[in-house]
Amino acid sequence: MSLALDELVRWWQQFVASLTGDVPMVEMESFVADLVATYGDAAALDAVDWYDDLRDVAGVPGRFRAQMADPAPRDQAAAVARWAAGPLFGAQPDPDQALKHLSGATQRLVLQPARQTIAANVDRDPSDARWARVPTGATTCAFCRLLASRGAVYHSEEDAGGLANSYHSACDCVATPIWPGEQEPYDVDALLEEYNAARDQAGGDPKAILAQMRKDLGIN
Repeated sequence: MSLALDELVRWWQQFVASLTGDVPMVEMESFVADLVATYGDAAALDAVDWYDDLRDVAGVPGRFRAQMADPAPRDQAAAVARWAAGPLFGAQPDPDQALKHLSGATQRLVLQPARQTIAANVDRDPSDARWARVPTGATTCAFCRLLASRGAVYHSEEDAGGLANSYHSACDCVATPIWPGEQEPYDVDALLEEYNAARDQAGGDPKAILAQMRKDLGIN
């Protein structure tokens, strides 16, 4: 992932330096789409290897080989580029803000096929694995902490009701398969205590609970 962002930053610096008037959106859309396709394929391949390795380490019986998901469609990447370019068109163009938008959205799109690879293979695998939203970064937002607090409860994408596939820009969550008898690789109880404390204060409305968690934990 860092390689994709490094390449994006290098290109962005040259792109911004070359601007003399109108923003060449076709060039920007094409670069982002190519970047997302290249690194998205690499991310999906890594996810396949990771899934197979996890399955072997867990000693899951039966033969199964994971399959790669496709990278994000080019039109989706182009749409992200157009959205991220917004700050370039203000009365006072802000290239730094545009790059911030583009970096977060590019990260999400590059990781999208990896996450879809894991979720789809958990669904395909006859070994009855479930999966959890596992936080991996230094600071995880309230929304993702709420989902992670549920532990390995998602048996399929459909069972997750879509929530488990809601990844925001710069999200650090990884959909991780958990086989019967295995424990989640993070402290589910601690996250559940955070959620329950916020629920006790805010009541049952999910938006109010998230707002309370942000207040309690001092996070976004």
